Amino acid sequence: MDVRIEERDEAGNLMATYAGSSEKGGSGGRWDVIYPEKVGSLWTRVLGVFLPAGYPYSVTEDYMKFKTRPLS
Repeated sequence: MDVRIEERDEAGNLMATYAGSSEKGGSGGRWDVIYPEKVGSLWTRVLGVFLPAGYPYSVTEDYMKFKTRPLS
């Protein structure tokens, strides 16, 4: 029996797919982890560390005003 499980972040973006298969007779089997291809430049990926999951679709219009205001 083959099984596929998708792991998604809070915004619904695919993080990984786990594909499992069993050998004949039901003893043993294997699991493969399949990561989606990275899209975007290195700069986009670095920026992604500091932004919420699914940005810009996961935030409201006033998010950037909030993030760029002075802390004083």
